[in-house]
Amino acid sequence: MAETEAVAKGGRGTAIVVAVIGTLIGVAAVYVVITHLGGRSVPLVTDDRTAFIVLAVVGMVMCAFGIQTILNSTGLLSPGTFIGAALGILVLIAFILAVRNRPMFLLADYRTGFIALAVAILVKWSVSTISLIYSLVVK
Repeated sequence: MAETEAVAKGGRGTAIVVAVIGTLIGVAAVYVVITHLGGRSVPLVTDDRTAFIVLAVVGMVMCAFGIQTILNSTGLLSPGTFIGAALGILVLIAFILAVRNRPMFLLADYRTGFIALAVAILVKWSVSTISLIYSLVVK
């Protein structure tokens, strides 16, 4: 029994550490969003398209940590997994289209796409964080 509790505590601790790392990477995403939308220079960013691509890459790195958080906390078949996967697929498609310099769905331009991407990243981070908090409270 004590061994099972130790494993569960280790799993929770790991989930929390992974969530914190993902959130710290999210600070980089917030920096890119605020700086670019404020009209200031961001490293590697020359226009709205490259801003979109840089934010998508940072978001994908965050997503890797978010996946770990959800899988460690609530499991593969949780609502958070499905919400995150659906948003992630849309972001990946938009990223591929941006890299190929193609029109992006119904979005008018890359600046609109950049803002939509920032919102999607925020939603994905929120789902991951809420899933972790829920699992810590329930377990």
